[in-house]
Amino acid sequence: SVAGADRSTGIPHFESKARIEQQLRASHIPHTIVAPTYFYENLGDPAQIVAGGELALPISASRPLQQVAVADLGALVAALLGRREDFLGQRVEVAGDQPTPQQMADALSAAGNRNVDYRQIDFDTRSSDIVVMYRYLEQTGYQVDIPTLHSRFSEVQWTNFADWARQRLTSRRSE
Repeated sequence: SVAGADRSTGIPHFESKARIEQQLRASHIPHTIVAPTYFYENLGDPAQIVAGGELALPISASRPLQQVAVADLGALVAALLGRREDFLGQRVEVAGDQPTPQQMADALSAAGNRNVDYRQIDFDTRSSDIVVMYRYLEQTGYQVDIPTLHSRFSEVQWTNFADWARQRLTSRRSE
């Protein structure tokens, strides 16, 4: 699913996930709903961002954006499977970090040894569903209690955005 789908966000692809969650709960099928936030990987290739010298998103430079690495999401799901009975019928929202776009640009600069500027782009450069999502992220944002989540799943080695960028750029240089 997605974090926030249970909050009537008005985001079409969040609302469709909310309807699926409702049907799943009504079915009485044993389940745990995993609801991640934005993925670090949504940015694409960090090396290309560093090479271009610019990170551009339709969010204010100072607005925290809760995110998670795909690998961390996988580790969390593995942990949930190992503790299946403890989480039956629950909804687990997932985030690893909450950097601002400016902090993301700074982390990419540090990891890539090259200046990366942040530029906020207009909403109208995106599809209408995505515009609604980014407005939500700008105005409300995801609301994962990251410290509690990380405490509940201390077996997951959570990756912050700066470490993710560094790992991605280091692995790219070694290829």
